[in-house]
Amino acid sequence: MALARRFPASPEALEATALLSQQQDPAALARLAQLPPSLQDSAPVQARLALERRRPWRGVLQRWPRDPASWDLQWELARAAALKGQWGEASTLLAALRPDQLPAPLAARQLFWQGLAAEHLGDRAGAERFWRQLLPLSPGGYYGWRARVRLGEVEERDPREPQASAAAGARELPWQPLASGDPLLDRLWRLDLPLEAWELWRTRRGGRPPEGPGQLLLEGRLRTGIGDDWTGLGQLDQAVLRLPAGSCRVQWQREQQLTPRRYGSAFAQAAAQTGLDPNLLFGVARQESRFTAGVSSVVGAVGLLQLMPATAAEVAGEPQSLEALQQPERNTVLGARFLRQLLDQWQGQPFLAVASYNAGPGAVASWLGAGRPDPRREPELWTEAIPYPETRLYTKKVLGNAWSYGLPEEPGC
Repeated sequence: MALARRFPASPEALEATALLSQQQDPAALARLAQLPPSLQDSAPVQARLALERRRPWRGVLQRWPRDPASWDLQWELARAAALKGQWGEASTLLAALRPDQLPAPLAARQLFWQGLAAEHLGDRAGAERFWRQLLPLSPGGYYGWRARVRLGEVEERDPREPQASAAAGARELPWQPLASGDPLLDRLWRLDLPLEAWELWRTRRGGRPPEGPGQLLLEGRLRTGIGDDWTGLGQLDQAVLRLPAGSCRVQWQREQQLTPRRYGSAFAQAAAQTGLDPNLLFGVARQESRFTAGVSSVVGAVGLLQLMPATAAEVAGEPQSLEALQQPERNTVLGARFLRQLLDQWQGQPFLAVASYNAGPGAVASWLGAGRPDPRREPELWTEAIPYPETRLYTKKVLGNAWSYGLPEEPGC
């Protein structure tokens, strides 16, 4: 707060204001009211006030259409309207920003829900137009998958009946150029010298963090090239949420960069043993650990599929050491068995099984029943009604990852 008062125009003050605006406790609103006028009249603060219904939302979106705070405001209000069945209001909110004002993943989300709103309002032809407009922006990912399901181009299927072979899940994706704009960096990459390319980049940057989404994307690719998936994939996730949409081919390439296949033989074997689609296992590991076999969470989950020791012991029939759970071959088999158990429990419904992997089957059971969306008929709406934000995002990311892992190598643009 002191920084904001002394240097209200500094990048640090603006960042602190944005973070404060995202806090949900009532005290945050009181602190926002104490900021200097220039910071109060900023997109993050005005968006937060609009979310609290203390400002008109339309004025915020019109004034700051390319600010992340406006994107978040639009989605939260539209999501709340959809959950109440107020599809006309949801449609109005979703139409308030043009897709070209949003990064591709957010444009895809907007177009999907515009289509769903149109369908609920009786305009099936309009719904299909929105979903087809979505596909070049998001050939992979959750909304690319759901749009194709809604268009009738793919069927909902049980992950216990995989259509792809386990061997196919082990293949690596083809090489892609780095396209950094630096001839020497691109040459090192082309010569399959990713470590040398990374060292050149790091030396030239002098330890400075990436500046802007383009550099974030480049550094993420360099890091994943040397095996630092934990940081690199995290950077790629951040980059695509800020980069403008590219052509269909560019979006396809970005989707492949976001979903590398690591430990392919271990996942193929685990899928074959449990009768699961290997792409779903890849999707879980991508979200759980970013393929970092030795990682442990703050609550004690371990390894590629982030198994709790108690869960691993129950699945295996005996206690498992930390070292065993850090072994990709052991972790993937036990994680696949646990996921298979969840799928069997929920009769092959992937939304319920994946949500249970994150929140537990008991929590998921409490989200079913009268007054709640039907996960078989309206799985997208059921997912948005999940009361845990982490589980909502997790379910969409895992299932979107699984769809992306199943895409062919060449774009169907």
